[in-house]
Amino acid sequence: MTDKHESHLMIALKDILAGSIGGVGQVLTGHPLDTIKVRLQTQPVGAPVYSGTMDCLKKTIASEGFWGLYKGVQSPLVGLSIMNSVMFLSYGQSKSFLQELRGNTHKELSVQDLTIAGSMAGFTIAFVEGPVDLFKSQMQVQYGDKKQYNGIMDCAKKIWQTRGIRGIYQGLGPTLIRDVPANGAYFGFYELTRRAFFQNSGKKSLTELESWKVMVAGAVGGVSYWTLTYPIDCVKSLIQTDAINPIERRYSGVIDCAQKIYKQQGISGFYKGFTPCFLRAIPANAACFVLYEKARAIMA
Repeated sequence: MTDKHESHLMIALKDILAGSIGGVGQVLTGHPLDTIKVRLQTQPVGAPVYSGTMDCLKKTIASEGFWGLYKGVQSPLVGLSIMNSVMFLSYGQSKSFLQELRGNTHKELSVQDLTIAGSMAGFTIAFVEGPVDLFKSQMQVQYGDKKQYNGIMDCAKKIWQTRGIRGIYQGLGPTLIRDVPANGAYFGFYELTRRAFFQNSGKKSLTELESWKVMVAGAVGGVSYWTLTYPIDCVKSLIQTDAINPIERRYSGVIDCAQKIYKQQGISGFYKGFTPCFLRAIPANAACFVLYEKARAIMA
């Protein structure tokens, strides 16, 4: 009985550590394009600051330098390490739960079950990701010298002072709506692609797959995540960059925000910033999964 509990504990600890390593790689690779995505999503409708991805990139570097692309990186660098730890831990625990539920603890789960496990992990991670994304997004839309916050800690402190826990979780609704199906697709397509490579590889185990194949599978997972749920991510970005004080807000909630986007911009309004998001998803998630799998293999 003790050995079994130790085994579960060790698996959990390995998922936590490997997930955090993958998270660091994901942030460092993808944050500049995330900054561009958020700025394109949240720029004024009537008087847009940027005409597109390249224009936003050029103007950001010209006015704020290269490191302007890494504004708000502290929050996801710490937060995404924690988030990925929680995500991979939740994914691993969800897989174990489903294996026990199916009565086959030693058999590989189907891709359908892995998709369900991913969705279960998505529900859990939303409660960590919500505050991290809020702080990051509030920092990313500070242009030039117009600063409301002096840093991530100052941002968190002021939001807490203004609204308490409700302020910290501004945008939790759309985060949940996004994360549950998105993480199902994320892990489902990752595992589907990885198994497709494995079937024709002649390898004895999935852990023996070449790094580039793991990276391709990770990229496929990342692209599926954003392709499926990008419209709700636009809603989430607008709500999380809205004023913290309810009196000053432009949107009263998810439905109100979605209606205003459609009324002012049509369907295209739900896809603002999709290009940098798509471009970021490929290297960021390739890095995340290959680092996760390598770390897990080293700890095996």
